[in-house]
Amino acid sequence: MSKVSKLSLKRLLLANPWGFAIPLLLGVMASLAGVALLGISGWFLSAAGLAGVLGLAQGFNYFTPGALVRLMAILRTAGRYGEQVSAHDHLLGLLKTLRLWVWDQRVAKAPASLHQQSRGDLLQRLVSDLDQIIRWPLVVMLPWLYALLAYAGVTVLAYIISPSLVLPMGIAALFHLVLIPLMCGRYASRHVHVGQILGTHRRSRFVSVFSALITLTIRGHWQAYAERLEQLDARQKQAEVKIQQAISLGRLVSYCVTLGLLASVFYTLMDSQNSAQLSLIAGVQGAWLVAFILCVLAVNELVLPLSQSFVAQGQSQVGIRRLNQLHTVQQNESTANQASLATIKSIKLTQFRGYHAPSNLGNNAVSMTLEGNECVWLQGHSGCGKSTLLAALAGDVLSEGQAQINGVVTPLYGNEVYQSQLSYLPQNPYVFQQSLLANLQLGAENATEEALWKVLDAVALGDWARNLPQGLNTLLGAQGRDLSGGQRKRLVLARLLLRNRPVLLLDEPFDGLDSASIQKICHALQHDYQPNLLLFISHIPSPLSANARVIQL
Repeated sequence: MSKVSKLSLKRLLLANPWGFAIPLLLGVMASLAGVALLGISGWFLSAAGLAGVLGLAQGFNYFTPGALVRLMAILRTAGRYGEQVSAHDHLLGLLKTLRLWVWDQRVAKAPASLHQQSRGDLLQRLVSDLDQIIRWPLVVMLPWLYALLAYAGVTVLAYIISPSLVLPMGIAALFHLVLIPLMCGRYASRHVHVGQILGTHRRSRFVSVFSALITLTIRGHWQAYAERLEQLDARQKQAEVKIQQAISLGRLVSYCVTLGLLASVFYTLMDSQNSAQLSLIAGVQGAWLVAFILCVLAVNELVLPLSQSFVAQGQSQVGIRRLNQLHTVQQNESTANQASLATIKSIKLTQFRGYHAPSNLGNNAVSMTLEGNECVWLQGHSGCGKSTLLAALAGDVLSEGQAQINGVVTPLYGNEVYQSQLSYLPQNPYVFQQSLLANLQLGAENATEEALWKVLDAVALGDWARNLPQGLNTLLGAQGRDLSGGQRKRLVLARLLLRNRPVLLLDEPFDGLDSASIQKICHALQHDYQPNLLLFISHIPSPLSANARVIQL
């Protein structure tokens, strides 16, 4: 599936057709075997009983039907287990496809707008939508195919017994497979969509209670907030009642159709000429009629889930529609972004200002020149926009004014060619839930083990890493939560030093570090890992600041 295409249930189904084909074949085998099991069992018991009554027990073949019954039971059980295993494997692949698609939309989105995809309520909604979408093949598609093929098989049996049974079978199939699901869906589709949206809204409001409970209580607004939650509960409960009513109505109509089918079968096959006793028309055997009736009852069990498949269908459609809201149409990169850029030797800013979207908060416009082979210490009072200016220089946030790179006016925001020549350490750097080795190799994929240990020693993490039970292969927690703030920052700094770019931007690199670690890092930045241009923000004096040019905001 194309990373830039919009999602649809058809695209998801065709994303891995062979992965879907295996559980489909196993499910068909299990469903048909279940129907055949009842049919053969009914025929076997009826025929065996009739043989005993007529005194033909000695010549009746008990072994072949008994073996067929056992075979159908084995196929049904094996098919069900195999379908579950292979279907879950297919769902995991589908979940992987969806997660990669969401990630592609995030990558294609403008960096300044990424905050819109990081809110807690949106992430909760994504999880809910993904869960609903991946259920669609199992809850909607497969049951309908099982019922369709079972109806086809039983219709063949009906034709063998009497061709006149094909018409009532076709009418019953039309009701069971098409009209009843459509009727239920039409009756409750709006309630399914409303219930899905209300569920997400109610969940986000309920979660927000925990963070706002004290404020709501102090200001006396708790009662009003609780009443709104109760209103959401009542509306969602009302939607669920409507959905259950539609399901119950669909199941009731399905049972009525099945009873009507059986009644029409008896009416068609009964000999109306013989009024003295009930008998079948010529050419129809009672054992085959029993087998057919049991097969119809087995098919009825397969069509009952269809009356509630519209619920999963509606939920999946809501999930698809909301995920498509993340869809980003890729724009052609500007020629400025595509143009080659020589090694950065100077950066000149004129009335340059970085700011965050959509708040528009940032630093005051500044003008300054950064030359190669120098170290610059950016200073200013808290809240003056130092970090925003550094992020704008890194091309991560929006900016206005003029920036000249090597004397050429160059846009910085989202300029991949420019960003490829710098390394940027934010205040809250990200550590991935991978091994220590994998996190370091993001800076240099082919770095040797010697280079890895050297850079860890340079940031005062070498001894710590050597004492880990699995060394470089130690798995780190999500967002580095099992590391201290200082360890996390030094690990990301080591990754940047391995990257070895000419420009290095550091935002509070020494925060939370002891003096010995600061001394070691400064020595590395002044010797083995010295960049062509170093710009840093720090409220802690260090050997770097002793020889740095100070720019005051």
